[in-house]
Amino acid sequence: MAPIKRKGNVAEEATTQKRARVGADKKDNKKQKTDALDDTKSKSEASKPTDLSVLRDDEPAFPRGGSSVLTPLERKQIQIQAQKDVLFEQRGSKKSHNVEDDDDEGNDDVNMGDADDTAAKKPRKQRKTKAAKKKADKEASEKKGVRVEGLNFKRIVPGSMILGQVSSINAHDIALSLPNNLTGYVPLTAVSRGLEQKIEKVLNEEDNDDDSDDDSDEDSLNLKNYFYLGQYLRAHVVSVGSNPTDPSSRNRKRIELAVDPRQANSGLSKSDLVENTAVQASVVSVEDHGLVMDLGIEGSDVKGFMSSKEIDRKLEYSSIKEGAVFLCMVTGQNASGNVFKLSANLRNTGSITKSHYLSTAPTINSFLPGTAAEILLMDVTPTGLVGKIMGMLDATVDLVQSGGNSLKEDLTKKYRTGAKVKGRLVCTFPASEPFKVGFSLLDHVIKFSSDDQGPGSSEEAPTISAIVPEATVVKVDPGLGVYVKIGSTKHTGFIHISRLSDGQTESVSADKGPFKLGTTHEARVVGYNTLDNLYLLSCERKVIDQPFIRLEDVTIGAVVKGKVEKLLIGPNGIDGLIVSLADGITGLVPSMHLADAVLQFPEKKFREGMTISARILSVNLEKRQIRLTLKKSLLNSESAIWKDYKDIVPGAQSPGTIVNIQPHGAVVQFYGSVRAFLPVSEMSEAYIKDPSQHFRLGQVLSVHALSVDVSLGRLTVSCKDPSTFTETYKKAFENIRPGLLVTGTVFEKSGDDVLLKLDEFGLVARLDLHHVSDGSTSKQSSLLSKIRVGQKLNELLVLDIQRAHRLIRVTSKASLKKAAKQGSLREDFEDLEEGTEVTGFIRNITFDGIFVEMLGGLVGLVPKRLVSEENVTKPEFGMAVSQTVTATVHSLDTDFRRFILSMRPDEATSAGPKKQAPKKAKEPRASGDNVAVANAVDEGVQTMSDFTFGRIVKCKVQSVKATQVNVQLAENIQGRIDVSEVFDKLEDIKDRKQPLRHFRQKEIMSARILGVHDARNHKFLPVSHRTGKYPVYELSIKPSFLQAANPQPLNLEQVQVGSSWFGFINNIADDSLWINLSPNVRGRMRLMDASDDLSLLADIDKHFPIGSAIEAHVTAVDTEKGRLDLSARKRSDKLSLDDLSVGMVVPGRVTKTTEKQVLMQLSDTVVGAVNLVDMADDYEKANPTVYRKNEVLCACVVGVDKANKRVSLSLRPSRVLSSSLPVQDRELASMKELKVNDVVRGFIRRVADSGLFVALSHDVTAYVRISDLSDSYLKEWKEAFQVDQLVKGRVTLVDPEQNKLQISLKDSVLDPNYKAPVTLRDLKPGQIVTGKVRKVEEFGAFIDVDNSARISGLCHRSEMAEKRVEDARTLFEEGDVVKAKILKIDRAQEKISFGLKASYFKDAEDSESSDEEEDGSEDGVSLDGFGGAEVEESDDEEDEDEDDDVSMGGVDLEDGSEGSGSEESEDDEEMEDAPSKKTGGLGDGGFDWSGNVNDDEDEAAASNSEGEDDSSRKKKKSRKPEIQVDRTGELDANGPQSVADYERLLLGEPDSSLLWLKYMAFQLELGEIEKAREIAERALRTITIGQDTEKLNIWVALLNLENTYGDDETLDDVFKRACQYNDTQEVYERMTSIYIQSGKIEKAEDLFQTALKKKISPTPKFFVNYASFLFDSMAAPDRGRALLPRALQSLPSHTHVETTSKFGQLEFRSQNGDIERGRTVFEGLLSSFPKKIDLWNILLDLEIKNGDAEQVRRLFERVLGIQKGAVAAGTGKKLRPKQAKFFFKKWLDFEEKGGNEKTIEEIKAKAADYVKSLQQE
Repeated sequence: MAPIKRKGNVAEEATTQKRARVGADKKDNKKQKTDALDDTKSKSEASKPTDLSVLRDDEPAFPRGGSSVLTPLERKQIQIQAQKDVLFEQRGSKKSHNVEDDDDEGNDDVNMGDADDTAAKKPRKQRKTKAAKKKADKEASEKKGVRVEGLNFKRIVPGSMILGQVSSINAHDIALSLPNNLTGYVPLTAVSRGLEQKIEKVLNEEDNDDDSDDDSDEDSLNLKNYFYLGQYLRAHVVSVGSNPTDPSSRNRKRIELAVDPRQANSGLSKSDLVENTAVQASVVSVEDHGLVMDLGIEGSDVKGFMSSKEIDRKLEYSSIKEGAVFLCMVTGQNASGNVFKLSANLRNTGSITKSHYLSTAPTINSFLPGTAAEILLMDVTPTGLVGKIMGMLDATVDLVQSGGNSLKEDLTKKYRTGAKVKGRLVCTFPASEPFKVGFSLLDHVIKFSSDDQGPGSSEEAPTISAIVPEATVVKVDPGLGVYVKIGSTKHTGFIHISRLSDGQTESVSADKGPFKLGTTHEARVVGYNTLDNLYLLSCERKVIDQPFIRLEDVTIGAVVKGKVEKLLIGPNGIDGLIVSLADGITGLVPSMHLADAVLQFPEKKFREGMTISARILSVNLEKRQIRLTLKKSLLNSESAIWKDYKDIVPGAQSPGTIVNIQPHGAVVQFYGSVRAFLPVSEMSEAYIKDPSQHFRLGQVLSVHALSVDVSLGRLTVSCKDPSTFTETYKKAFENIRPGLLVTGTVFEKSGDDVLLKLDEFGLVARLDLHHVSDGSTSKQSSLLSKIRVGQKLNELLVLDIQRAHRLIRVTSKASLKKAAKQGSLREDFEDLEEGTEVTGFIRNITFDGIFVEMLGGLVGLVPKRLVSEENVTKPEFGMAVSQTVTATVHSLDTDFRRFILSMRPDEATSAGPKKQAPKKAKEPRASGDNVAVANAVDEGVQTMSDFTFGRIVKCKVQSVKATQVNVQLAENIQGRIDVSEVFDKLEDIKDRKQPLRHFRQKEIMSARILGVHDARNHKFLPVSHRTGKYPVYELSIKPSFLQAANPQPLNLEQVQVGSSWFGFINNIADDSLWINLSPNVRGRMRLMDASDDLSLLADIDKHFPIGSAIEAHVTAVDTEKGRLDLSARKRSDKLSLDDLSVGMVVPGRVTKTTEKQVLMQLSDTVVGAVNLVDMADDYEKANPTVYRKNEVLCACVVGVDKANKRVSLSLRPSRVLSSSLPVQDRELASMKELKVNDVVRGFIRRVADSGLFVALSHDVTAYVRISDLSDSYLKEWKEAFQVDQLVKGRVTLVDPEQNKLQISLKDSVLDPNYKAPVTLRDLKPGQIVTGKVRKVEEFGAFIDVDNSARISGLCHRSEMAEKRVEDARTLFEEGDVVKAKILKIDRAQEKISFGLKASYFKDAEDSESSDEEEDGSEDGVSLDGFGGAEVEESDDEEDEDEDDDVSMGGVDLEDGSEGSGSEESEDDEEMEDAPSKKTGGLGDGGFDWSGNVNDDEDEAAASNSEGEDDSSRKKKKSRKPEIQVDRTGELDANGPQSVADYERLLLGEPDSSLLWLKYMAFQLELGEIEKAREIAERALRTITIGQDTEKLNIWVALLNLENTYGDDETLDDVFKRACQYNDTQEVYERMTSIYIQSGKIEKAEDLFQTALKKKISPTPKFFVNYASFLFDSMAAPDRGRALLPRALQSLPSHTHVETTSKFGQLEFRSQNGDIERGRTVFEGLLSSFPKKIDLWNILLDLEIKNGDAEQVRRLFERVLGIQKGAVAAGTGKKLRPKQAKFFFKKWLDFEEKGGNEKTIEEIKAKAADYVKSLQQE
């Protein structure tokens, strides 16, 4: 900075300084300002600046409130000193000052000053008084070097570059989250050159644009089309000041930014654009293969190109618009250097892990925000880091960007001076000297992760305005605020010093005060910064108590308290109230909602300042408006809040307010934007002529929903009581159906429709205008106008019935009524057949075609291509909605129940085009018999009258279906030959499953006419009944029919019971087959009667396909009801209850399965049930769900109750197959077969208040008393037992006479070695126990004894430590695990006194060791190893139950290991295994943290620091045994025993994953799942960067934890995070291993498939592992084999041989493999690679293991080249002598193990011959 001229005019200097600071040109840099001031100075003065000038140019750093921290005396002294300096300077002594000025210039960034105007208006005198102090500060800072400075308003100057993330997108600007909790705004005009041009174009054409173009213009300028939330952008600071357009923000500072590449890339030149440089670019044009980008570098022809494959992952290429801006990475350039290749896929091209960081650069200009670089740390302080880039450019990392705000320890412990770290530039400090940049080490910034981690990202993530009950202080920044951990989550928040309390907080300290480290406070979330990943909180009580923070927090329908802020006065009085709900949030109460009744003088009831209760009616976020209601009927209503159409169901009830009354109904408003229409017919049961006479605006009605259309946002409601019409309407709706002719009386009429009351049914029907009559709309309107209310309308046809909406539509059109009588107006989809002619009315006309509706809402489509030629080109196809039309069924889609209609004669059906019919002026109706036919197949047919019953005509086959042959008789005249009219005898059918397959298309045959086919009932009528222009004739080609003179078709009257017929399957139902004996006769055959071989019923579609022939006999005929029952079973005897006897094995078909039983049908009349106890010989395998419906099984009859017609069956293999099969749970005939002490299993039959009833067998049920359920106390015992649950117990009482059988489920009864819980009488003074602190008071701690019957005692504070303890709460917390000595027992009052002094345990250990040496362990068993007390018991308590849960919390491992030697009990496996659980497993299950089987040793070895640290700890203990450890006593030899022990060990070994895993296991033993999760998360944060193996161990443990105790969502979250932080392939392998271990095979399969699709690990190991999984776990070897071709496609060629070999080995080794396939695989490899000896060796080993000796010998002969017992000439050269020796030795070893002496000698002889052949060569 240049000095200011000081002689004379002081006022001028102040004015000049003020102009320079608040001038209009805010973009000028400091150098430009200095040049402007140099004109007023002499050349001698301009060369070097002075102290005063520098101090004057720098803004003073004001404390909070703007007041000075100096006293008047200090200010005076500094002023005198400053004046002396000025005088000294003016006398010409400049040299020393120049040196000091240089120092000052180098630290200009210390006080960048405040951009506020108030700073510039401060008098000059005040600046002068601070000169000496600032000078001292500058000299001190110069000595320290570069200062760590965070970004704030004072340090941001115009020209700064900052990396930001889009946090919100508004109409006219976007908001960017900047570092250190700052937010900047980018206006619409500062985005890009392309967007500027679009804005100018819109402004220029605004006057000429039509209204229709407004939407497109607004859409083109919608910033949401150009940006997305979370997008990273580099921003250029334009200005820092208040927003002039917002008067409320006059004192608020606003950062104006620009993301235009012309500003964001300022300073960059063409040479600076090297690879990995971050550059901002805007889209110039969107091409086919990529984007042409503008880099904004002026004066050069540099352009950018971004491939379509390199765009941002979150965007679709088609959605990118011209003018959009992206932060890109330079990935290369073309040969000429004018076009640079860019990539906006920042997660990939900007990844530091892939070395995408700037390692070399031509100038420092390349280092702009967004670029990644490596920093050499020069200084590490608790508040940040200082380093250099490439040894030249200074870089700083502040507390927030280093992540130090969430660490408990200082940054100095995490980073060391001289280390290199990789980070990303986030800001520049252009005003600092020397120039420096700001860096970030935050993980999401480094990785450019735009995934939302803030509010709403997960369930644990707090939302904005959420109240956090526990915010724990983890870091204190004395001058700024505190950083807190939000509850038990992983999220971190920041509380500014101004938000710590309602009053003013001067400062905070980490060591003292209310906000010291570790303190917990209640806070409220007020914001979130995306870039910092930091929540903003407030501890101010007024903010916490405030009901709403933002408008978004206001809940529609909520009842709130508010204060009347203002009364709105209008021309008609009070128009409403403005109610203040919270600070800055107000709502409007419209005059309509002031009260239920109309208030005459509302101003008397409401006054400003009064508190009222209101309910939120609606919230409009766009207009920032809230509507309220004060109506008591709405305030006090407990009905559902209707605020969304999708939540409303017909029949629901809610109150609403009438907002509009119309002649035909009223509009009712609810909450939000939900409105409903109340028809006048639904206002009352009585007739209402004028609704305005009965209702008023603002009236509250209780209505219920009739119909809801969510897509259209329509709701119809009713005031009628729904309970009054429920039964009546229900019965009426059952009787009415579409197609009926009804009579009704008009009771309401409108311009569009008429409402009628149907006389017979009492229902309401609607007759639309278009259905009043046929003809034009004017005719229909005329007729409607003549209809009067009360008039009766006859013969109305019911079109459609919508029961849910209580809507019946009727029509009076004569054409539709006629079509209904003729049968062409169809109702069901099943009635339709291709080629049939149907009639309907047009429902809708679209560009694609015409929708034709028939009865019951049946709708078909006439596509545009099938519209008649004369109408296809006309508007609306020459038709109108509701017009009656006739069309032909063209095709049917039975799967989707859709059909296509045709209006073209030449495209009548989908079979293909037909010959064009000759055009006629007008064809007569089909009812005439003289209609001429064209192109008849039979030349003798001339007119329709020739088609008479019994006539034999020729026909041509058009198509062959499964049940019929469609033929053509003439042009547009079709016929059908039912399959039952083809064969006379069953023997004539060559293929019974496909009888019609021998027919061919266009085949001409002779057939006899039977009648006209009726598609409605699939029967045929006489020819005289034909309807329509072109009927479909029913034909027969049976030889007997063709030859008979007067044939008669078969009808139901001719069918007699017992007669035999052959028919054809027409349809398959759930439980029966429908058989056609003729076109008119159809019968029903039950599936059980379809065959004697019930196994055929397992696959109905295969063995009984539609159209197949079947021989049957009649079992029942009912001609009146048209019912015919058939059976195909040969056996005449039918199984009945009388035929069944106990022990009989009969076949049956499964008809139903439930959780309790399986129902089986044995015959027509007999059904049996299989209960759980009869399903399997092993109750654990009893699972009804494994049986499929219609499956045929053999069952054994175990009980027949003829009185109740019940049959009990058994599927036990020992019953059905062979009685010699092993039985796990034997079948009990009676309780006499049981004796006391027998162990039995059974299923709970009933859970009663007195106990359980357990079914042990079919007829044997046992009783379990409540006291026999468990050894431990069960408070809610019923919740622990469920019906059909399998339980195990021991028989305690058998009394056959009184029919009493009791069992006990107690572990102590089941296992004689069970150790009962410790009771008070088992304890004695002096005994050492372990326990858990239950409660802590000032005077002492209450301790629960482990493994006891709820025994608790007190340890007084005087017995806690050797020193005096004032407050026990300072030593212990609830949940701490301790070891205590019993001092005193008061058995009368059941009180125990404990001692925790360390000296107690030293004495106890000495005495215990001496006792054990003298007495051994026979007198008592030490229970310390099992978390309990030391109790003397009998010898039968030596063994522990393997199923007991070992509580690590009470394990005294030192005593346990000394007292449980091998001589104590050889069978005590649990005593030996307990100390060996190094990872601290979850009980006996051996919880595997690693995710790999038997991988505990690997994890232990993976810990780098384990061996050294453990050994050093042990040595220290041995050298200084006298040192006392914490309050719980010294650590025993086997590890820590409390939380404090683990925390102390972790201070010494923070990087030991083994110690962290033990700590997690310790918490899990205590049941603290959440604490174990927190420890895992803490371990991941604590373990040093670079210890990847240690961190992976923690990740795998966390995955195991979530797999066992978490749900799918938590497991998925941890898995995704693990993949981000570790090698993805490794994490996938561990996860699949975890799934397989835990038995979650399906999830393991899904994970394998995911890895395969994403190509996460295309390695041979992955494919082999997947194949092994498919072979062994999934038992799907075919899928495993299919994996090999895919593996060979994905893997490099050099791995193909090894991979193929591994797949071949699987065939040998897997139980599901095929050895022959394996041999084939190896033969293929050996044929291609005969010299690969390793392949021969592998195959030999596999064959040797397989045990086929001959195969092994042949293989040895092949590899050695031996043929027929002799060495073949020339073949021995393929093996080297050493290799041949190896194979001969291997062969000899094989023969020695399994052969005889003869074969051994033969091998030796062959070896000698082999050697000779080699010598001869």
